[in-house]
Amino acid sequence: MAKRLFDLLKEARSAAFVGRGKELEFFSNLAFAEDPSVYMLYVHGPGGQGKTTLLNRFREECENKQIRHLRLDGREITPHPSSIMEAMMHALELQSAADVFETLEQQESKVVVFIDTYEKLTPIDEWMRQDFLPQLPAHVFTVICSRNPPAQHWLADPGWKALLRVLQLRNLSPDESIEFLSKKGVPESDHRAALDFTHGHPLALSLVAEIYAYDGDQRFDPATSPDIVRSLLDLFLEQVPGPAHRAALEICVLALNTTEPLLKEAMELMDAMPLFDWLRQLSFIESNKLGLYPHDLVREAVTADIRWRNPEWYAELHERIRNFYIKRIRETSGEAQRRYLLELIYLHRLGALVKQFFDWQENASNWIDTVRPADLPLLGKMVERHEGSASAAIFKYWSTHPGAQIWVWRDTFKVPIAFVLKLDAQNLDATAVAPDPAVLKVLQYRDQHLHLRSGEQVALFRFWMAEDTYQSVSNLQSSIFLSIVQYYFTPGLAVSMLNCALPEFWRQVLNYADLQQIPELDFSSGELAFGWYAHDWRKRPPFDWLELLGKREVGDPTSQDAMANKALLEVMILSEAEFAESVELALKNYHQRDFLLDNPLIRSRLVLKETGADADVAARIAVLKKQLEVVLQSIEASPTDNKYYRVLYRTFFNPVGSQEKTADFLNMSFSTYRRYLKTGAERITALLWRLELE
Repeated sequence: MAKRLFDLLKEARSAAFVGRGKELEFFSNLAFAEDPSVYMLYVHGPGGQGKTTLLNRFREECENKQIRHLRLDGREITPHPSSIMEAMMHALELQSAADVFETLEQQESKVVVFIDTYEKLTPIDEWMRQDFLPQLPAHVFTVICSRNPPAQHWLADPGWKALLRVLQLRNLSPDESIEFLSKKGVPESDHRAALDFTHGHPLALSLVAEIYAYDGDQRFDPATSPDIVRSLLDLFLEQVPGPAHRAALEICVLALNTTEPLLKEAMELMDAMPLFDWLRQLSFIESNKLGLYPHDLVREAVTADIRWRNPEWYAELHERIRNFYIKRIRETSGEAQRRYLLELIYLHRLGALVKQFFDWQENASNWIDTVRPADLPLLGKMVERHEGSASAAIFKYWSTHPGAQIWVWRDTFKVPIAFVLKLDAQNLDATAVAPDPAVLKVLQYRDQHLHLRSGEQVALFRFWMAEDTYQSVSNLQSSIFLSIVQYYFTPGLAVSMLNCALPEFWRQVLNYADLQQIPELDFSSGELAFGWYAHDWRKRPPFDWLELLGKREVGDPTSQDAMANKALLEVMILSEAEFAESVELALKNYHQRDFLLDNPLIRSRLVLKETGADADVAARIAVLKKQLEVVLQSIEASPTDNKYYRVLYRTFFNPVGSQEKTADFLNMSFSTYRRYLKTGAERITALLWRLELE
């Protein structure tokens, strides 16, 4: 017999179908069971997941087994009981809706009823659950396909809970996605780009394949394929009722996890609960204990659209979310601070460098602990395996040193799988570290260049590695980096230095993070080359650093290295003696702008933390003079120091002439005047020094 077009269409569809083996087996085991215990399958998933395609595949299975099946589509039915009965009447080819249940009762074999696009029938969901479905004979198996999961009432009912199974449809696996792309003729060289964008989403994969079907020479790039993004947005955003809801969704796709407080602050709302609840109900939004998060493809598509359509709005949203996290980082510590840091780093995921070098999905099965004596032999073997026996000997020396700390990452069996060894180098004696030439060179550099002041700390991250992946980009490497970033907020930290194997590999991303390599400290151990990357937190403190990274992420031209590293904008680190000398000169030249131009204080933390790093000279001079006036006023208000106020005021701020004339004007002996002037100037210096160190 000659094939009909119907048969050819069926064969083509079957050949194009990829994956879903587990779902097909699940359906067959339930629907075709001889002694069923389950009578309904509820399939749900976001738009474009292939629910209708899978339902059609289920129908083919019914045809192959010669089982009668009926199909209803919520898009073609008015959500009213009479419309459901009429649709069933037509599907059974009856003349009256009153005969539906009787006809089904008379069927001697299995019947499967498919109800597609069930979300359109939400208004009669209660009627379906309580009236229609319970009247179906026991040999009728029902399959519901919906974008939304079943309402809580389904699972709260003990009867339905026993007779119903729920199947959440997820993306195709990487292997299934590659099989799909191959069948569609997408070149193997382009598979990775397609997978990174689509995350296995069936509709997105189909849209990518259409590019090649239309033009075989074209290559897929989501940044230059707005038609694909638009098609996906049309699918996802049809549930968005207005601009406020759109903004809430855009915040949700940019943030790692969205909470009600984040929405409230980012959108400047009095009450964010209605928008949060709306997000929560969307079919492509999921939740965990940290908040709401979208399906990966929704995140990719909406984010790409914002950046392409309105980059200024993208930058604005980015800043609002960043400010929310920075505020929390200031207010928290420990695990809470670590979580907010992770959320903040996630905002930078679209940067090409960050995307390559950071995995922000921390593994919940790993946990961070302090080192135990029993760990040290295992860690020593880890060092020897990756860096050789010489490094292992150096690790052994530092592992019990009082100036060292070791953080350990453990697996579920409490076995160390990664670690960091940090040295508090501010008090290390260069003559006592002979076993470690690399640290000896760092300490010599410290003494020559860092100009440490009382109470300032230097952290050397001497060793860091994971057991299996060493320092390669991995989940553990990213967790280690996150711990190091969290340490940057330690009070009193002046300089941090990170030791990296293969320093050239890390240069781009660490320079992006404002860490600079110090070439004269490079060294080798065995066949490995190492380098130190450093940041002076006195010059760019942690929250200024976060601000810089935020500007770099959204492409602010003022954040580029050429601007950020201008000599005039570089913070000058002064010793206490140099600072005192500079204060003395600033007081003497208070009214001499030309002399203040050369005063080191206009490049000190004291000034730049008020003006910002990009302030001009006039603004910085003005702030320096203001700071002098502020401490003078505090001396005037002090019950113990106010006797020095008039001497300081009339000598420097509103002078009357030479010191002899000033003493006469104040009715003081010259010796008393000189003593008050010296002590008062020392008080001004001490107060300013305290501000410098804050």
